Amino acid sequence: MLTRRAVFSVLAFEGLVFLGMGVVVADVRAHKRLEQKHGVNARGFRGRLTIHKIPHERRVAIVGGTAAYGYAVDWPTSLGPTLQNRLEQGWRKKYRDGDVTGVVNLAELGAGASSYIETLRRYAYLAPEVVIVYDGYSAADARAAREREDSAVFRNISYLPILADVATGRAPWQEPAPSVDPFLKDGASGDPSCDEASAPYCKAMSNTVAWSLSRNLIVVVISPPYVSARHRRQQESLADHLTRQFQSNPHFQYLAVGANADLQSRKFSSDGVHLNAAGYEAVGERVVDAVFDAVHEVTGKP
Repeated sequence: MLTRRAVFSVLAFEGLVFLGMGVVVADVRAHKRLEQKHGVNARGFRGRLTIHKIPHERRVAIVGGTAAYGYAVDWPTSLGPTLQNRLEQGWRKKYRDGDVTGVVNLAELGAGASSYIETLRRYAYLAPEVVIVYDGYSAADARAAREREDSAVFRNISYLPILADVATGRAPWQEPAPSVDPFLKDGASGDPSCDEASAPYCKAMSNTVAWSLSRNLIVVVISPPYVSARHRRQQESLADHLTRQFQSNPHFQYLAVGANADLQSRKFSSDGVHLNAAGYEAVGERVVDAVFDAVHEVTGKP
């Protein structure tokens, strides 16, 4: 016969179990509700949860910060789906019958270039063949807004709880957008080139490329629309820096979006920093052929 204390202990334990299960179910439902808006899926990246590849799929992984994440837009009109849609358009000149390409966006709000390698390590189980490094406007060592790795649950089982943060309004996409690195704003002092003040940033970018190439990944580095004249000078210096280092490697490409999505045009951005849906459409149109070329490197199709 169980004592009264034992009965109470069992009931209390069962209550905690059911409460925990209820929290987990609520958390999963929150992910499902928000991943199509500004949030992330249960594994901590944007869009529908995709882990296992379908037959013949070649996977493209996007790493970056706020510009790649798409702070100002819902998931369906952000960079990942915009690019995915174009890769599935059979009328395009570089489309090849039989190609199946899946795009996953691993970017984090506010993340800097020094975090990109760790992101690729964390999500290696997604098995991408192509990596797009779509950088943003944060300093190289900038930390993401409430990093995924801050969660002990995520570090241990790769599930990112969001219920508490959403309920308190502290989820990254609920907070003000990460600001542009003051160094990139016009009027700041210092030479923004890779030989001078941007040396740590350029090193972080080249390290990401070198790490990816060493794992037999195809790499496409894309400079986002210029947020200032200083940013343009920095990115042009980065292009020269990366080209000199990797131009002999056929698995490396560099591409600048430049004026294809002018941030000063309200057609593409409402605040001069964050692209809207039309802005990501313009970016997708600019980069799709380069991504086709990268996928063809994997498939061996000309």
